[in-house]
Amino acid sequence: MKKLLLPVLFLLLIAPAMSQSILIISGTVTDTSTGNPIPNHAVTISNDSSAGWFYYNTVYTNNSGFYQDTLFPSNPSGGTYILRVSTSDCQNYLHQTIISYTPASFSFTVDFSICYWNNPCQANFTTQQPQPLIVQFADASIGGGNTRQWMFGDGGTSNQMNPSHTYSMPGYYNVTLSIGALGTTCYQTITQSIYVWDSTGGGCQAAFSVIPDSLNTPPYSYTFFNQSTGSNINLCTWNFGDGTIQTVTFPQNPNFVTHTYAQPGTYLVCLSVQSNDSSCFDMTCDTLVVGTGAGCHAAFIAMPDSINSSSQYLFFDQSSGNITTWLWNFGDPGSGTNNTSTAQNPTHIFNTPGSYNVCLTIHGSDSTCYDITCQTIVIGGGSGCQANFSYLANPAPDNHTISFTDLSTGPPTAWFWNFGDGTSSNLQNPVHTFTGPALVHTVCLTITGNNCTSTFCQNVVIQDSVTYHQVYGQVFAGNFPISLGLAMIFSLDTNTNYQPFVAVCPIDSNGVYYFTQVPDGNYYIMAIPMDSNGYLPTYYGNTISWEQATIVALGTANNPYNINLVASDQMTSGPGSASGQINMGDLPTSMLDKINMILMNEQGKAIGFTKVSSSGAFDFPSLAYGVYYMHPEMPGITSDNIKVTLTAEKPHSDVVMTFNGKSILGIRDVVSFVNRWSVYPNPVVDHITISLDLKKGIKAEVSIYNMTGQLVESREVNLNDGANSIGIPTASLPEGIYSLRVYSKEGLIISTKVVKTR
Repeated sequence: MKKLLLPVLFLLLIAPAMSQSILIISGTVTDTSTGNPIPNHAVTISNDSSAGWFYYNTVYTNNSGFYQDTLFPSNPSGGTYILRVSTSDCQNYLHQTIISYTPASFSFTVDFSICYWNNPCQANFTTQQPQPLIVQFADASIGGGNTRQWMFGDGGTSNQMNPSHTYSMPGYYNVTLSIGALGTTCYQTITQSIYVWDSTGGGCQAAFSVIPDSLNTPPYSYTFFNQSTGSNINLCTWNFGDGTIQTVTFPQNPNFVTHTYAQPGTYLVCLSVQSNDSSCFDMTCDTLVVGTGAGCHAAFIAMPDSINSSSQYLFFDQSSGNITTWLWNFGDPGSGTNNTSTAQNPTHIFNTPGSYNVCLTIHGSDSTCYDITCQTIVIGGGSGCQANFSYLANPAPDNHTISFTDLSTGPPTAWFWNFGDGTSSNLQNPVHTFTGPALVHTVCLTITGNNCTSTFCQNVVIQDSVTYHQVYGQVFAGNFPISLGLAMIFSLDTNTNYQPFVAVCPIDSNGVYYFTQVPDGNYYIMAIPMDSNGYLPTYYGNTISWEQATIVALGTANNPYNINLVASDQMTSGPGSASGQINMGDLPTSMLDKINMILMNEQGKAIGFTKVSSSGAFDFPSLAYGVYYMHPEMPGITSDNIKVTLTAEKPHSDVVMTFNGKSILGIRDVVSFVNRWSVYPNPVVDHITISLDLKKGIKAEVSIYNMTGQLVESREVNLNDGANSIGIPTASLPEGIYSLRVYSKEGLIISTKVVKTR
């Protein structure tokens, strides 16, 4: 059967659960070369649409490399279903584990050991404002020596490490810090938006609490108490989430309001506070479940069981609503499988002294009942610590820059912020600009120090006026859906600098892809097969070229957007090979792995492809001798076709390309300034030497890859005009065959195979 009935399929995906169970996926992500945990690393969990429900979620590892996700799968027909757990390594290779689960399954552990590289050169800074209009800047960078260049956003500059700057008026300023110097091993720039106030008080913090005026039965009347802080608040605005907005001025009016909801349901209530001047603006939101028949509320009491053990706690469920399942996470991964429980009133023995973030998640018999609550439990005596923070949002619509202020107690000595968008910070009071379409981000702060760890999370609401859409479709190879692949959606980018909206999602075994939260605009959709030999990355419109693709206009979605993959011409394997590098130039680094390198024969017909890695590398390891053309394909980008000729005398070819503006340009005659080069000894035991005689001095990168494409060694070197010698220790490398590469953005690229023995 060529086409599945997608409307029927997606009705199944959103249908209420016929039966529910709890599924826990957890594990650790570690660095292959060191064994160290990898923090803040994305792990994606997705199910197969054949299960009759849709799930796709990305979680991030903590400082210990630990991640966890909790699912409540729907299994309307019983049986065995498929779940994919995946993550990418430093070369953008996808590591994936397939899990078969049944309604009776409870938990699975999936660990990953991957290559990881963390840039030791990182620009960063923090700010404090001791007086009106005066900002003290503190350098928090790594690397770069003592070279600093500040631009304060009002025309002022400084080359001090920790300057103080006086602004002439209040407002938001984009401050830029550059560390190191061009041409050195460390040069990086960071820009943060700061808010400068001009009166005493220094801002404010929105907060509120709410209590029902009845037993949560009709009429649904609630009293909202304004608990905001700040000496200069004179206006607050309540948005009750049902279309009703109420504005209150101070100090004339009382510090509370009453609102009655017409219908039961779940509402997002937001409070905004501000002053008459520009010194104070803040907003906070919380979810309110109205009516016992339309949701439930999670709550619990924790008590130490001093009779048995000082580290043993008794937990008593105090939740309300029609609850059918309880899931406890004790925040104690050291206790192994005992870290979670589905009992209503469990007992837990904590592994070591410290502070633990215990969370209870409840579910009811239908989708309207769901809630989660967390408490910090301190084990081992002492005052412990408690993570907490406030945030200051820019009141301008579509401005996504948020200033965070640490309010933790303890006191902590280290901070780790997870902004919920794949980025993080170790600053105490960071300023972060959110990208992408999400209106609400769950931001978590984890503090450590003084034998104590605590985590606090809250939703950060981004002001936005954009309408969002769901986009889905099915991908076919010939007459059948593909069973493994990726789908990407790109906005039609018309800016001089290439910065489109991009989202990626997996294609499941029914060939189904599914995007949520896609804003209004014009888009290209591309499907990339990962298991269908003989087919090419194909755009909606069934073409491999974005110039011929059909543009999807989202004001009104017209799902499904089905794609029929274009078949490739025949490619013959052989002893030749070709590889290369795309230097990012003006391209954001996050875009490199969105490029597909298309391989064409001498007649210009596409015969194969490979994905470009996150470092810009690509490789065709087995090609017959002959003439080929390479074409990097990305929506909205014009690209050179680079000619490659492979012969018995020259079986390998290297190609360098550079992103410039909205074009990817090839660099030809790439070794014209190399007099001679050699790599010895080969085979190698514990040390290898690269000898280069150059016609001009350059900065280059030396990299070693194993045969699976993983980066195992990388370093930057400054090469002089004339003779150069680069020594690389290899004693720690396992036996095997490796690819050694030396390349620079000026066009030097040398690649050779190295055999490691003993």
